[in-house]
Amino acid sequence: MLERQAFYDLLESNLHQRIKEDHPIVNALFEEKDPDLLRIMVKQGFQLTKVFAIYVGGLYYRCPLADSRKKFAYNVFEEETGAMSKTDGHLELLHRFTNALGISLEELNSVDVNPETQELIDFRFRLIEDPNQFHKACAAVMIASEGQNLEDRAGTMRREAIANGFGISVDDMIFFKVHAEEDVHHVKDGLNCVADVCTTKQMQDEAIQAIHDTCDRFNAHYDGVLRSYRELNEQKQAVL
Repeated sequence: MLERQAFYDLLESNLHQRIKEDHPIVNALFEEKDPDLLRIMVKQGFQLTKVFAIYVGGLYYRCPLADSRKKFAYNVFEEETGAMSKTDGHLELLHRFTNALGISLEELNSVDVNPETQELIDFRFRLIEDPNQFHKACAAVMIASEGQNLEDRAGTMRREAIANGFGISVDDMIFFKVHAEEDVHHVKDGLNCVADVCTTKQMQDEAIQAIHDTCDRFNAHYDGVLRSYRELNEQKQAVL
């Protein structure tokens, strides 16, 4: 079993190994600048965002550490209200972006969720609902999921390049700005919690694996978005 700091560092390095790998959807989005691809990406991504505060609330409920519970409580409060970032609730911020894309709330709520997206949602719920899997749930949600927006390409480039490429106001991209800033702290909270709750080598190994299992599902989620985009293009070609 690793000492706490060595394990903390290993968790962090495994996260950064994964979020530095660009999925092909990133290049497709920036090179093609097709609003249809962005809309599909946002509609599927909304399905992930709308349940995120529930994940963190579940971690709060299951967490055996008083200090970490307090951090999770602040996280939920920020997700639901935006009070810490002095903005709005994160769903409201995302709605500002979707409105700029011309996507109505009715469209968001009536989306056929891709199976890959649903698996990512369900995977994290399965971990949270099992009290014996808290260490894996925390690694999946607070490290692997919160960590998706840490890199420049996923953070700053996402909001600036999309704003420039799709004619969207930077103000309408505030959802991504808030996450790029807040998630740095949330990931540290997750790293500290997982480093503290893993008291055996097996638990440490399982937490590391949970990071990779979650990132694999994020990649599959983006695979599903690209498949939906290709299917839409095929339908367009069939009409011509």
